[in-house]
Amino acid sequence: MKNQEIATMLREIADFLEIQEEEYKPRAYRTAARNIESLSEDIEDIHDRGELEEIEGVGESISEKIGEYLETGELEYYEDLKADLPVDIEAITSVEGVGPKTAKKLYLELDVRTLDDLESAAEKGDVADLEGFGEKSQQNILDHIGRAKESQERMLLGRAFPIAQDIETRLHDDDAFDQVDIVGSFRRRRPTVGDIDILATAPDPEAAMEVFCSHDDVKEVLSRGETKSSVVVSGDLQMDLRVVDETEYGAALVYFTGSKDHNITLRNRAIDHDWKLNEYGLFDVGDIDDGEGERRAGETEDGVYDTLDLDWIPPELREDTGEVDAAATGDLPNLIELDEVRGDLQLHTDYSDGSHSVREMAEAAVERDLEYILVTDHGPHAPIPSTLDRDSFEEQQADIETVNDDLDITVLQGIEAEITDSGLELSDDWYEHCDLIVAGMHSDPSNSTERVVTALQDFPVDIFAHPSNRLINEREPLNLDMETVMETAAEEDVAVEINAQPERLDLDWASVKEYRETVSYVVSTDAHTTGELDFMHLGIAQARRGWCEASNILNTRSLDDVRSVFEI
Repeated sequence: MKNQEIATMLREIADFLEIQEEEYKPRAYRTAARNIESLSEDIEDIHDRGELEEIEGVGESISEKIGEYLETGELEYYEDLKADLPVDIEAITSVEGVGPKTAKKLYLELDVRTLDDLESAAEKGDVADLEGFGEKSQQNILDHIGRAKESQERMLLGRAFPIAQDIETRLHDDDAFDQVDIVGSFRRRRPTVGDIDILATAPDPEAAMEVFCSHDDVKEVLSRGETKSSVVVSGDLQMDLRVVDETEYGAALVYFTGSKDHNITLRNRAIDHDWKLNEYGLFDVGDIDDGEGERRAGETEDGVYDTLDLDWIPPELREDTGEVDAAATGDLPNLIELDEVRGDLQLHTDYSDGSHSVREMAEAAVERDLEYILVTDHGPHAPIPSTLDRDSFEEQQADIETVNDDLDITVLQGIEAEITDSGLELSDDWYEHCDLIVAGMHSDPSNSTERVVTALQDFPVDIFAHPSNRLINEREPLNLDMETVMETAAEEDVAVEINAQPERLDLDWASVKEYRETVSYVVSTDAHTTGELDFMHLGIAQARRGWCEASNILNTRSLDDVRSVFEI
C-alpha cells in the first residue's frame, strides 16, 4: 500500500515548488497529498482502474506523475527537483521554524543537506552569522533538532496504521499463518511508532517467512531467519516478524506488547507467587535448576492474566499507570468503543480549508453511520488563506438546510473561532446564528493560559479545540497551565476536545486520564476531507488510553442529549 509513500513525495514536491516561489502549485500538491493520505483504498488499485483523477485534488498533471511512479518506481520530475536542491527537505523542514526557503538558504550558504549538517552548523555558530538569522534563530534550531531527529525514527500512528493493517490482514488471510497480531507500541496505540512488530504462529515457520519477505510492499529484506525476519515496506517503515510456538503465543503477546514498565509490574506479581513470567510462559520456579518448572499459563493472554489473578487488561492501558492494581480489584474502566460514537463535532468543508462540500461531508458521515455532524469552518482572524465571512456563512447555512432536508443525518452549523489576545473577535450575530462555537489557538503567545481562560470565561465557547496546539514530531505544545485551563472549562461548562488528527491527538492521553473526572470530552476528527472522517478511531484510541468510558465522551450521546447539554 503506497498511499503514504506517494503522499510524502507530493509534499516534498510542494516544498521544492515553494522554494521556486511557485504561487499555486504547492497548495495543489499538498491538497492532493492530504486526500491520498486519507484514502481507505490502496492507490495502486485506483490507478489500475484508471480512476486517479477521481481523487479530490488530483488533476491530470498530478495523476500522470503518480502513474509514472507506480509503474516505474520513480518519478523523473521529482528526481530533477531533488537534483537541483540535494537536500533532505522533509527532515530539514521538520525542525520547528525551518521552512523550505530557509532550507534553501542554509544549503546555498552553508551546504546544509542533512539534519546532522544543520546541527553541526548551529553548534559551530555558523547559522547565527547568516543574514536574517541571528543567535535566536540558531538557538531555536538547537532547541528543536533533537525532536526533529526523533521524528525521522518514529512515524505517526495514523500514517503507519493503514500500511500495517494492510499487511496484517494479508498475512492473516494467508494459509501459511494461523495467528497474526501486531504488537508493541502500535498495539498500545501510542501516538507514534518505531518499527512495526508482528507476532505469529504458523504450521511451517519457514514458509511463513517466505510469504512475509516476498510481500508486494516489501522494498528491502534486512534479515531473514527461521523464526524472525525484518523488512522495509512502503513508507520506509521497518517491520519485524517473529513466529513462536502456539503454546507460548499468549505469553509472547503480553511480553512483546509491553510496555516495559507494565511487564516489570507483572513479573514482580509473578515473583510474589514464586513464579517466573517471560515471553515463553508463566512457570513455577520451585527447585528446578534452570529456573523453570511446570508451565502454569502461556497459550493465551487471558490465561496469563487470569493465572495472575488479574482481569484481562486492554493493550491501550498497559503503561503502568495503575492498570494492574485496577485489574486486581475488578476496577478497570469499561473503555469506550468506536461503535459507540454517534456524531462528529468538528469538521471542515470547502467553505474554508476543507476539500469537500457540505453535502459530500454529510454523505460520507451517513456512510459511517453517524447521526449528526458539526461543520466548523474557520472564522475571521484564523491564520489560514480561506476563512468564512458573513456572506459565505449565510450561503453555507442555506446549503446545510438543503442537506438536512435531503439526507438522513443532522448537520449542525458552527464555527472554529480563533482565540486572540482579546478573546474571540466575533460580532454578536455570529453567536446568534451558530449552533455551537468551537474555539482554539493556532499560535504560541507567551500569555497563552491567560488568553484561553479569558476566552472560556468571557465568550460563549462550547468546545475548546486541540488544547495544547501541538503537532507531534513538529511543534511543541503550548506552555499552558493545564490545571487552570481544565478547571476553567469545568466551571464554564465547556467541553474539551480530543482531536483525532494523526499529528495532533490532542488532548494527549495522559492529560485525558488526569482530567477525565473534571471535564467532559468530545472526540472529533477535525476532518478536512471525507476520508479523514475515518480518523475517529485514532481519537477513540487516545480516549481509551486515557481510561475513558462512553459516559466521558459527549458525542456518544443522542442528538437530543447533545442539544440539551449545549443548550442548542
